Parts: sequence; structure tokens; C-alpha cells
Amino acid sequence: MTTVLLASVLSALWTVADVLDAPPSSYVLAAFGVVLAAIDLRHHRLPDALTLPLGVTLLLLQFHRLGAAVLGAVIFGGAHLAVRHWRPHLMGGGDVKLAAGLGAVLTLPLLLPAAILSSAVTLALAALTRTRRVPHGPGLLAATWSLTTL
Repeated sequence: MTTVLLASVLSALWTVADVLDAPPSSYVLAAFGVVLAAIDLRHHRLPDALTLPLGVTLLLLQFHRLGAAVLGAVIFGGAHLAVRHWRPHLMGGGDVKLAAGLGAVLTLPLLLPAAILSSAVTLALAALTRTRRVPHGPGLLAATWSLTTL
């Protein structure tokens, strides 16, 4: 059942990206994002074996604006690293690595909206599950996909 659900979500995301003539990064984000979100929701972990290749792939897809992509990765990842440093119970190391990779596809004007939207998704997830311990990875992935695709 889980496989069917994941495949359905991925298919829907790819269909939307195709209809909107989205950049290649949208398809990469959808493919990695569905798997990473499922893992994070179930195990509260974002494995390096997926987050690091995702970050590298997204960075390489931004070769036409490499300087801005690196800057976005440093700022978005650095902001999450600061939260992790000051409030380690709020965010895991996987979230920081994921944020750095996602920052590569976010333009500078989208960094603040991505942070706000990802936090809103995480808060909504907490309200839906009625728990205080919810993963932040799905919010980061959903926000980034939405802002770079739509």
C-alpha cells in the first residue's frame, strides 16, 4: 500500500511539473522528496545517502547560475545550522544538510518564503498528528518544490 501511495504522489508531482513546464530540478526534487519525506515521517531521519546526492544534483543543475546557487545553499543551510546550534532539540543534522542542498535551487528572494512556508507545513503536520515531535524535512521539501515549480 505504501508503495502505491508513494508512486501516486510522485506521479502527481511529475504531472504538475510537466504541465507547468517546470525546470529539471522539479523532477529531481519530486523523486528524492517523496522518498525522503516518507523516510523522515516514519523514522525521523534524513539519510546522508539521499540528502547529499540530492544536494549535489541540485547544485549541478544550477550550473548556469552557480555562484547564486552556492550562495543560496550557504545562506539557507547556514540559517538551519544556526537553529540547530542554538536549539538542537528543534532540528536534526539531516535537516541542515537537506536545507543546504535545497538552498541551491532557491533564488535569494525565495529563501525567506521557503523558510516560512516550510515552517508552516511542519506546524500543520504537528497539528494534524497532535504531537510536538514532527520531522521538518517534509516541510522543507514541500516548500522548495512548490516555490521552484509553481
